[in-house]
Amino acid sequence: MAAHFRTNTSGNITLMMGVLIVPILLGIGAAIDFGHANYVRTVLQGAADAAALAAGTSKDKSDASLQATVEQYLLANNADDVVKSITEIKQELDTDSGTLTVSVAGTLDTSFMAIAGITSMEVGARSQVNVGSQALEIALVLDNTGSMSGTKIENLKTAAKNLVNILEQESSSYADIKIGVVPFAEYVNIGMASAGAAWLDTSTLAGAPWNGCVGSRPSPQDSQPGASGSDYPAIAGVPCNVPLLPLTDNLTSVRSKIDNMVATGNTYIPTGMLWGWNLLDNAEPFTQGRSKAQLKAVNGRKAMVVMTDGENTISPTYPLHDAFVPAVSNDKLTEICGKAKDDGIEVYTVSFMVPTEVIKDILTGCATTPGQYFDADNSAELQAAFTQIARDLAAVRLTQ
Repeated sequence: MAAHFRTNTSGNITLMMGVLIVPILLGIGAAIDFGHANYVRTVLQGAADAAALAAGTSKDKSDASLQATVEQYLLANNADDVVKSITEIKQELDTDSGTLTVSVAGTLDTSFMAIAGITSMEVGARSQVNVGSQALEIALVLDNTGSMSGTKIENLKTAAKNLVNILEQESSSYADIKIGVVPFAEYVNIGMASAGAAWLDTSTLAGAPWNGCVGSRPSPQDSQPGASGSDYPAIAGVPCNVPLLPLTDNLTSVRSKIDNMVATGNTYIPTGMLWGWNLLDNAEPFTQGRSKAQLKAVNGRKAMVVMTDGENTISPTYPLHDAFVPAVSNDKLTEICGKAKDDGIEVYTVSFMVPTEVIKDILTGCATTPGQYFDADNSAELQAAFTQIARDLAAVRLTQ
């Protein structure tokens, strides 16, 4: 009988299940508790992001005001509803780096893990935004060619001024905003104030009167900013738009420059983009922009908005732009776009009632991201494009 009992294993599975059932249930319970903790952490992260964005855009950056704003937005976004108790709400403004960091932490009751004596869990979230000490420098490179005449140039003026207005109204995240304007056609007018500059080559004028137009330096200088290399050639006797406006924090003068734009001439987009880059570059011929080191110190941004209503129709013969080989100009535009982005400039591009896909494809690739290219088929879409660009530039951005 005893031997039979020792060799009878028919109840082993039941015994083993009895031994294993507790760790199995604990494992399942832990998964459920951790899953709930992840959900709570997601809610807290959303609340922390909202609180950081709200505090980052507030005018009052005192410690008490920031703390009150953070607490208000955390509670409004259910931070206290998903935890048993909030154990920490912290905000920290770093004026040196221009960042605001928001942290929230709380305790969460466990369910199944309490069987093993683990009755609570710590959960938390952290969010960071750029604020305060940032600088924003923008070059508006705007098509002023003859095809923009009539209502199109008026629509552009309205859209561009609306962008300026939005940046002016929603500039709380920036200590400094500067905007420059480059009206372009086949040439760019750099302004008569540049007369006599060491970097300007007036030998090309042959005694003819000059009204501010410049042509292209020899390649590869025609795809790089600054005054190094050969001088910029002054050109006389060619169609020339209103002078560009260097970077300025006087936004009234920016709006005035936009209002004075006139539609005339043919299309050579590379010259507009190169001079937009020159405005943002802090070396001569224009020095109103910050250097890379200065911009980094204030956690700033440089951006260029390039808008056109058509394809390149003119190509360079150096120094003139009087050939008709669009493929050459398209390649040059692509080259300048790539170099400007490599130089740290955010590029936004807008095509306005463009009938062919060639320039649309180039502008899509020219934009820093696909989302920074806008294809506007009418005036309403043009307004919407410039409004979206302004909102994006004005936004306090999450960095962590």
